[in-house]
Amino acid sequence: MKKYLIITIISLSILTGCANVDLSNQTDDAQASTSASFKGEKGMFIPLENDGISIEAATVSDGKVHFYNTTMSDGKSAYFFVVKSPDGKLRAAANGCQVCGAALQGFRQEGDEIVCNTCGNRYHLDKVATEKGGCNPAPISPDLKVEDGMIKISNSKLKDIQKFF
Repeated sequence: MKKYLIITIISLSILTGCANVDLSNQTDDAQASTSASFKGEKGMFIPLENDGISIEAATVSDGKVHFYNTTMSDGKSAYFFVVKSPDGKLRAAANGCQVCGAALQGFRQEGDEIVCNTCGNRYHLDKVATEKGGCNPAPISPDLKVEDGMIKISNSKLKDIQKFF
């Protein structure tokens, strides 16, 4: 019983941080629209190919978060990042989340953590792309594969995160 109580208290603490987000600078249209202007780190533009996007693995193996964006076939943008986490895995996630996504402010890196620019919640880089929902970067992949020195992210994975922008 104590275990469930502790989990509930921790969950409520996390959600309270996201619930206290000030979205007063956002209009109702901006909160509901995917065409609102993204205010977070847009990063480098990667052109969309028939099967997705490709990133040279050597450019993201330094432990720093590398931000990117692409334009999907419907003309809307998708913002995401790739990082080689301390556990050695290449991870990719949306630069937005389910809870604070409407603010369109994304995340930033502080040491070995990714931090929500809206509510300040923090997540260790080893946890990027491992959880759906809540205020964490929406997952693309917790363990990207490298083929011929390139990381490939499929159109379908990018389409899955597009709803956050």
